[in-house]
Amino acid sequence: MFRFRLSIIRLFLLLGILLQYKSHAQNIARLRFDDDFSYLNADSLKTTWKEKIKNVPLGTDLQLSLGGEWREQYQSYEHLNFGEVPTDFITASPHQIMHRMMFHANVTYKKSFRIFAQLNNTARFLNPNPFTSQLDENLLSVHQLFLDTHIKGNWLLRLGRQEYTWGLERFVATKEGPNTRHPFYGATLKYVSPKNKLDLFISNPMKMNPGVFDDVRSSESLSGIYYMHTPSKSRLNIDLYYFNLESNLREYMFKKGNEIRHTFGSRLYSSLGLWNYDVEIAKQLGSFDQLSISSYMAVWDFNVSPIHHIYLGFSGNYVPGDNSGSDMELNTFNTLYARPPFGQTVSLNISNTVNISPYLRYQHTNKWLVTLRSSFISRESLADGIFTPNMTPLRPISGKKIVSDARQVGNIFALDANYFPTKHLSLQFELGYCVAGDYMSDTGNGRNVLYFALRNAFKF
Repeated sequence: MFRFRLSIIRLFLLLGILLQYKSHAQNIARLRFDDDFSYLNADSLKTTWKEKIKNVPLGTDLQLSLGGEWREQYQSYEHLNFGEVPTDFITASPHQIMHRMMFHANVTYKKSFRIFAQLNNTARFLNPNPFTSQLDENLLSVHQLFLDTHIKGNWLLRLGRQEYTWGLERFVATKEGPNTRHPFYGATLKYVSPKNKLDLFISNPMKMNPGVFDDVRSSESLSGIYYMHTPSKSRLNIDLYYFNLESNLREYMFKKGNEIRHTFGSRLYSSLGLWNYDVEIAKQLGSFDQLSISSYMAVWDFNVSPIHHIYLGFSGNYVPGDNSGSDMELNTFNTLYARPPFGQTVSLNISNTVNISPYLRYQHTNKWLVTLRSSFISRESLADGIFTPNMTPLRPISGKKIVSDARQVGNIFALDANYFPTKHLSLQFELGYCVAGDYMSDTGNGRNVLYFALRNAFKF
């Protein structure tokens, strides 16, 4: 088995080497509908195929742009989920290849409107275990399909299936790390100017299924407002937001019910410099079944650059859990559709945790981003459990010990290295080790977790 896994690693490294070739500069965005190839309008050369497909005239004032992505990811786990896996699992230490291909077309008419369509194909190989996440495999789907129409001035209306992401994705994320990215179906009114951006939206998250064109809209609804202010003469940037979640799918300490949750928050952060800060606080109100909701979140990240390209940082969070299971109030914080805050090593959320994370980062222009991080995580409330990033209960487990006085969840030590040799290619290496805390061993299996991943992505 070890030799086979080593062969897979060598194959991924070879793939990364083969894909490294010279390319002209192009602006490929993280959200592909934000790609900007306007420079081609004044460029008569357009010598490469990658440039030609970005500006295909279809007639008077009508243009077509094509693009896509091919990503292969190898992952290896020792003691997945602390060794606590479902009874139908074949192994608690799987390894797998996660394949993803995406292709999109963008048709624009003058500056009046455009149609953006994107197909998605993801698949999982080698892992004999059943699927546990909708993000594992989606053989073929219409990932995005929306219409943009300019209303007046800086206002734009977007209708259809689309991706959302704001801030550092602490509430709504594209889910770039897993295999299948997460779209929403909705309407978004956008205002964009050099200093201010405003999104007003109402949507349903998409429920991804593993087959062909079988995705459906979820019964959950998410709406809200997100405002971003970026001043030109100050390093202080401000985000203000409100989210409204309505759901009957969430569970808190084995209880299900109708949930209406209002999230009010703000984020203050600096533009990149010799010293940097990022502070985000949020308050939640609402109702869950017969309970009233009152919860809050505080997250911070401070760093300084004593040496050029080197940053020493201190980040963490304080997110209290439920105070009591017998009162008429729910204090568990819901992160909605957040990215995994601790990476892929363990599927752990910040809800009901106190975390301290010192780190060392190397960031060189747009070529290298390497982070070495330690995270020391414990429960804040003994009356509450812990959750995954999609707010699925992680502990306690039905049929096992429910009440525990243990607080320590785990200590995570992780290395994440990203290299971007061209505008088209990205290579990522991720290594994580989690020492399970006494709370994990007290309420189920508490094995230490070892995680390793290699990713190669080519975008055009």
